[in-house]
Amino acid sequence: MQVSDLKKLFSASLFVALVSGCAVQKPATRPDAPPDSPQAQPQLPDLPEAPPVPRIDPMADVPGDKPLPALAGALERIDCLSGEEDLHARMAFEARGGRVANFAYYSKWKPRTCALDFSRTSPGTKWRLTPDGHTRVHTPQGRFLIRTTADSYVFEFEQVQRGKFCGMPGDINGAMTIRRKAAPPECSVNGIMDTHDTFLDTLYKDKLKKP
Repeated sequence: MQVSDLKKLFSASLFVALVSGCAVQKPATRPDAPPDSPQAQPQLPDLPEAPPVPRIDPMADVPGDKPLPALAGALERIDCLSGEEDLHARMAFEARGGRVANFAYYSKWKPRTCALDFSRTSPGTKWRLTPDGHTRVHTPQGRFLIRTTADSYVFEFEQVQRGKFCGMPGDINGAMTIRRKAAPPECSVNGIMDTHDTFLDTLYKDKLKKP
């Protein structure tokens, strides 16, 4: 067979192959079939953000509150610490007849600390009796509600600004509960030891885990 004949035969075979390839129809794609390219993950609906907690006017009177009566009754002095040497909250106070006369709070996340103290005679503060018989303490930097029960004192912190007392950002919110007539003193905290601080969160990441 001549070379020219081989070329003709090869050209004819190539032509048949091309025509056959064009005749093959691409299978129809089902509407629910996945596209050839990777499909993006479905977008989850955005959850609504929690509304911001409104700022209080810490010195504004609360409806229903009244002036505190004079102190009377048995004297209690309690100094209680919750935590350990480098990470703790501490409350020391005096009370008469179940009504707190003064208190001092100290907290520590070594190397940072926070300290404040108030008494009924502290300038710029206002001590009031709530309708349910508890004590509300107004200060320019935030409020405290001191609840007295038969077996405990509960100090609630409400938007207490840490800048003045701790040199740290954010507010102190939460509570410290101190048992009455416990020896040695027993107390616990909820929320008030939150750091709002990435350095402290990293430093105490294992000890600050939420239960």
